[in-house]
Amino acid sequence: MRGVAYSKLVFLDSQDGVRGAKALRPTFTVPSNDFSVGNEESIRLTLKSFSMPVQYYGINQSNNTLHYRNTTTNTNTEISIPHGDYTPAGLASNVAAAVNTVFSSGTQFTCAYDEATRKFNMSIPTGYASGYFASFFDKNQTHAHSKANQATYSDAHEVLGGRSSLVSNPVNMFDGDAHVLNGGATTVKSKYPIRTSTLDAIYLRSSVQADAFCSTSFDPSKSGNKLESTDIWAQLPATPDGNNLISYQDNADSFQIHVKPSQLSTLKFSVSDGKGRELPLLSDHQAEDGNARFRIAFKFEVMKEDHQPHYPGQPVDQYTHAKPLVR
Repeated sequence: MRGVAYSKLVFLDSQDGVRGAKALRPTFTVPSNDFSVGNEESIRLTLKSFSMPVQYYGINQSNNTLHYRNTTTNTNTEISIPHGDYTPAGLASNVAAAVNTVFSSGTQFTCAYDEATRKFNMSIPTGYASGYFASFFDKNQTHAHSKANQATYSDAHEVLGGRSSLVSNPVNMFDGDAHVLNGGATTVKSKYPIRTSTLDAIYLRSSVQADAFCSTSFDPSKSGNKLESTDIWAQLPATPDGNNLISYQDNADSFQIHVKPSQLSTLKFSVSDGKGRELPLLSDHQAEDGNARFRIAFKFEVMKEDHQPHYPGQPVDQYTHAKPLVR
């Protein structure tokens, strides 16, 4: 049976491994002599804790961009909701403001929150071009980094309670007919309850991951109903505590990596949402400024086969000498 021969604790702060200012993807150089194993041994990494301040918003570049599809010219006008943390009513006001900023019509677009249904009720003014609102969630257009996906790999449909589209086949995001120019105001509403955040969990990813699998939703470049190998190490809660800190402690050794090489020389980490996009930083320099960081603690464990002493069993009858008769 394979067991832990010995282990050592490792504590890492992402700030120490950040190189450059564009992403929260720390890299650490590992002293190989201290993190290697011999013959008949293997390496296992076991996550013990994770902590990260919440330094991002619920509405961000991953979910704030929608489009108005002009069906006369077959063109799309991009609309971006300002980044921030909103109540449902506050989000409704900012959706209306974002649309009205782009379309300076005399009559204002309106958006109101219905507390009973948790949906938005909206009115498109009669002077708007014929068309409808669309949200693009298209893996054919994706990139690993969230900012590059703002317009075409967006969760705006989840925020606004609508349906998503492919760029090549846009559809009306909301319930209600497409708007007709000068045909009167058009009333549309959310198809589903709205959301003020689309981050369900945080995923810690590691360069040494080799034995985990996931469905294709977790990777922006893959699709289909199949399992694929992944660099995900752990799925962590996204709900902060009273100090606006996400904290996770694992006493059950739930998240382990069985490392195939016999030594470690470099460790790379990143954190993402459930669709493989990096967590949305507020600025390109946020990690460099020390205002986007995470800390992890894990065990470096040396695994070795346990050699149990073997005791011979009772000899079989054919090799047992008969006891002498007692007279």
